[in-house]
Amino acid sequence: MSGEGLSASQRYREITGRVDEAVQRTRTHDKERARRLELEVEQNGERLARAADRERLVRMSVETQWESAVEALWDERWLTIKPLPKPAESVPAADQNHFDGEVERTRQALEEVLAKRTLLRRGKRD
Repeated sequence: MSGEGLSASQRYREITGRVDEAVQRTRTHDKERARRLELEVEQNGERLARAADRERLVRMSVETQWESAVEALWDERWLTIKPLPKPAESVPAADQNHFDGEVERTRQALEEVLAKRTLLRRGKRD
């Protein structure tokens, strides 16, 4: 309908009908968007929970590694052993597996150095 030749009441019904259709489309769109956002919030909550679990595991692992290093270095009287440092506030962007690997490589390097020192001490005594 174009609006020409219509009475005011017919024109009013036409306009309110289009407004009602637009409102219904908007409601449908908003409901769908709300469903998508709820799903996204749920997924983000799950990711956050997994990240928190991973953080706890990493902290426990690092504390265990630190305690092992302190034990291994206990006889090195010349070395001042400090408490476990606080986590860095700012780190370069990398996958958590990268950082786990760095902790493991550092642990292995310490073990290798300590093993060499032990062999050198034994060699001097023999």
